[in-house]
Order: sequence, then structure tokens, then C-alpha cells
Amino acid sequence: MLEAPYHAAGDQAAGLRRLFGERPPRVIAFVSGREACGRTTLLVQTAAALAQAGHGVVIIDENPAPNNVFSAFGMTARHDLMDLVQGGRSAQQIMQPAAPLVRAVAASRLAAELLDPDAVSVAYLDAGLRQLQQGAAFVLIDCAARRGGQVSPLALTARHIAVVVAAQGSAITHAYALIKRLARERGREDFQVVVTRARSGEEAQAIFDNLRRTAREHLGVRLDYLGGSRVPVTDHLAEALQNRLPLGAGDVDAGGFLPFEVRREPRRSLSGPAPKRLESVL
Repeated sequence: MLEAPYHAAGDQAAGLRRLFGERPPRVIAFVSGREACGRTTLLVQTAAALAQAGHGVVIIDENPAPNNVFSAFGMTARHDLMDLVQGGRSAQQIMQPAAPLVRAVAASRLAAELLDPDAVSVAYLDAGLRQLQQGAAFVLIDCAARRGGQVSPLALTARHIAVVVAAQGSAITHAYALIKRLARERGREDFQVVVTRARSGEEAQAIFDNLRRTAREHLGVRLDYLGGSRVPVTDHLAEALQNRLPLGAGDVDAGGFLPFEVRREPRRSLSGPAPKRLESVL
């Protein structure tokens, strides 16, 4: 069973990482402004490729069956991360082996129900996430897409946010709206972008360049190109996650996840519709 929050244990773990040079897992939330972009399939392929390269991977799946990570691995979720918050299960009990070096954690209930966690829930989650990440080099969160660009509090614990956008005009507009909301309401300033189903690498790069320029000029945020996937069912982002993610100076002490945050006031006014030129690349 998960114990109460343990700040001393977290400090000790950080000290051991400094002593032995161990890097905490890279935690990436894969988000999208709308479904039908190949996000889940691409994440599963990426996890498999990372595992084949010898890296331990934990997948946290916010999506319900049948179109989710568990179904892709031919599994049925037995428990949910919400069970940990409610004290019914330990961190080890809610993890299920999906493939060699890959473990999966269901979180659809938590993503749907725990929209405004209280201090007690936050403390249990912070402690539980530290346990879930043990032995992993990467933690991949497959975030459920919601209307209005909403993301779960769990997604916001990821140090890196990868926005997956299909090469379609409406998908690009939804991706921009999602980035704007995260910048305005959550103060996020850095995003990774993945372009799927483009007709060519040049088209994917052009979509990203247009999105990056618009986000910089209108939102003041930074976008980096993580990669493209013309065919999500066979492509993956393993090499990109290993070599292209920025590593902040505080990552070694942070334990992989960011702490759950209390809702903050908007950083600045970013109102207004998406610029018309956003879709002009198509």
C-alpha cells in the first residue's frame, strides 16, 4: 500500500542520483487537440522501440477501452491510478506488464474524475508517481483529448509536452488552440511538436515552421520539432526521445515528474481566434 508523502525519501533519492550520476526518467505527455491523429499508435510503437533499445518504459494511459494503449497490447486494465489515490491499491499493484521492459498503468478514471485534486490527493499522487517511475528510463503519458483544449492535472506533471498534430487544417487549428490554452492557463512556455500523416517530410516541416512562427509571434512560446510520422502504425519517435529532448539543469533533482500544481492565474491575455495564416501551408 502506498505510504503517506515522504519528502525525506525523495531527498534521499535525489542525493543518490547525484552521487551515482543516474538520470531520472524523461517524462513526456503526448497531447492532441483532437483525436484521429495516430497519437496512441505512435506512442505504442515508440515504447516498443525504446524497449528494444534496452530502456525501461512506463506508459500511463488516460484513455478508456477499446481505443487505448491497453487494447493495443491485447490487455485489459485491472486497476486504475485512481485506486492508488483512494488508498485501495499500491503503486506496484496498478502496474501491468505489457511487453518486455514495458509496464502500463491505466488512468482513465483519474483523468476523468480528478480534475481539481485536493492537497491529500496531490500528496498521494506525487508519492505514487515517484514509485511508478522506478526502473524506467522513459515515462510516456497518453493523454485523452478533450473539448476546449483541456488536459488533465496528470498531464501537467510531465516535464515535456509533445503536441501531436495531423497534417490537416482543422487539426492544426486545434493544436494551436491547445498550445494557447496551456500557455495562458498553465504558464507552459516550451512544447515539442510531432506532425503525423503528412504527405512528405517537407510538408511536415512546413506545417511545423508555420505553427512555430505563429506561436512565437502571438503567444511568446517556444516550439521544437520532435519529429514526423507519415505512417504512425509503423513509425516511432524512439531516437528523437533519446537525443532531442532538452534536459533542464534541475532535472536530476526533480525525480522525473513535476509536482502537481494548483491552478494559477493566466500568465497574460492571449485571447482571440487562431491567426488565419495558420492553415495556409496546406
